[in-house]
Amino acid sequence: MGDDVQPMDAEPGETAPAAAHLGDSLAQREAEPLMVAAVAKEIGVALAKKRLTLGGGSRPEVDGVSEDETVLVEAFAHQGKIVGGQIRKVSEDAFKLVTLARGNSGIRLILAFADDETARSFLGKSWRAEALKIWGVEVLVVQLDDDVRAGIRDAQVRQFR
Repeated sequence: MGDDVQPMDAEPGETAPAAAHLGDSLAQREAEPLMVAAVAKEIGVALAKKRLTLGGGSRPEVDGVSEDETVLVEAFAHQGKIVGGQIRKVSEDAFKLVTLARGNSGIRLILAFADDETARSFLGKSWRAEALKIWGVEVLVVQLDDDVRAGIRDAQVRQFR
């Protein structure tokens, strides 16, 4: 048996590490619902966090889902340039969105960022930007209050290894 434990709200087979990951940020997690609310306001559609079921039975959680499940949003609150694992995290979020939408036409997929510099890795002429365009994933930058942004930046400084 490993050191992982299954949280009370986990899906069968899901585990969580006994201690929080070094890169974990409460400030970023708290900003994500604010970002989803900003996306909802901008596109005029109510959104809520929800688990959606895939054909094989897995149930990934999505940061923002419209009531009719035709809009799916993943939020990434990081501020400033992103590297390595952060790029992978956003790429995995995009992969989750396109997987959930596969075979369902008319679903709007959005990756939401709270910082222009952070979004830059997924815009322009990069291969990631091209992949998002091919798969129909929009990149949207939303504004957060200055104090929320400062809290995220402070947490990022503490996380720096």
